[in-house]
Amino acid sequence: MQKSKKHRIRVFYLLTVYIVLFSNDLYSQTESRQSLLIEIEEGVDLMEAGNYIEADRKFKRALRNLEVLPAEISFYFGKNSYFLDQHKQAINWLNKYIELKGTKGRFFEESVEYLNRAEMAYKLETEQNSNNVISELTKSNDFDCKGHTHFKCPICLGEGVLLKPGKMNNVVYQTCPYCIGGGYITCDEYKMYLRGELKPNN
Repeated sequence: MQKSKKHRIRVFYLLTVYIVLFSNDLYSQTESRQSLLIEIEEGVDLMEAGNYIEADRKFKRALRNLEVLPAEISFYFGKNSYFLDQHKQAINWLNKYIELKGTKGRFFEESVEYLNRAEMAYKLETEQNSNNVISELTKSNDFDCKGHTHFKCPICLGEGVLLKPGKMNNVVYQTCPYCIGGGYITCDEYKMYLRGELKPNN
């Protein structure tokens, strides 16, 4: 009888210790999540004040440490990336926000606006890089594929789709007509692209 009583006391003691430790751990996790969510809010304030580098640090810290991310951080991080001239990153994260929240998202219209800006800027960068390549090709007269049979499609940047603003203030996904959605073109097609002769496939 006494052994049974001691056993019950021991079990009760162990359960109490476990509950206390679990509660402390849960409180610590909640407190940590709350502090990271506050960092996101601080990042938004910094972004609106034009301090994009510091905002980027805040957002990245939250992205690294939060187990469950609020959808809004995709918009904030994408928009801030645009201001940092990280246009490809901006496109990826703004698209992610639209995928998560759809047309009902609070930042949908602003996401589409900055997505279009980022895509335009990225296209200009790509064209500038292509112009530099073409300039080099003019000197060397031809492009050496160096044994590669396929190259990432320079039109859709290997994504296989092009994003277009739709009539209903939404984003329309269109299969890239140059790589037919595959994301890659042949060496000969790439040479034609560099010469400005690549045409969409029907």
